[in-house]
Amino acid sequence: MTPVPSESLESVLDRTWPVLMDFDGPVCPIFSGGRNAVVAERMRATLRSAGVEVPDDVAATSDPIDVLRFTAGLRRGELTHHVEDTFVEGETEAVREGTPTPGAHDAIRACDQAGRPVVVVSNNSVQAIRTYLELHHLNDLIHAVIGRVPARPDLLKPHPEPVRRALRVLGDGRQSPVLVGDSTTDMEVAQVAGLASIGYAKAPERIPGLVRAGADAVTEDMAEIARVVRAGRSA
Repeated sequence: MTPVPSESLESVLDRTWPVLMDFDGPVCPIFSGGRNAVVAERMRATLRSAGVEVPDDVAATSDPIDVLRFTAGLRRGELTHHVEDTFVEGETEAVREGTPTPGAHDAIRACDQAGRPVVVVSNNSVQAIRTYLELHHLNDLIHAVIGRVPARPDLLKPHPEPVRRALRVLGDGRQSPVLVGDSTTDMEVAQVAGLASIGYAKAPERIPGLVRAGADAVTEDMAEIARVVRAGRSA
């Protein structure tokens, strides 16, 4: 049997207030068009130039985070930071060319108009996220940006540390946050942190996985979040 969310989008947004929003996917699919593979290869080139023999599984991956995790495992601090810098440079180039997720900017504006703080919580670098927000004139609408701790892939989601940092920034525990993300790791970290979650399914076939991972509600359209927020209560 296909799993279904336990709540409607309206119900989840009605019982929560601040919005923790993943970046890659819900705001902008920055690595579409094979950009992820290009960045991963640049990172491998940095490793090879340092004399590192790259194993077959790392040589084959198109995920830059896999390359970063391998590098961190070498326990060569300076090299890890060099590879991290290559990653950040590639991400920043990608966001300059990235196309916004339909409805995402409107969802951010709707939250701002309603008085809901939006905190970006992402495995991407702060530099890349801020570059995107500046390009699209969204910086003033974002309460805070929580990105990847440089050269510390062990602290990436689903590790709860990024969400804990976001909650510390928000400060006021009386307002229940909701996490919006497009991956199962987002739903898992929300459960660990005791938060409500909304899964953004960029394709219908992703819905069951998001629900199984703990999504309280699911949407296939970020514009639906804007609609529900505008129809609901304001600060």
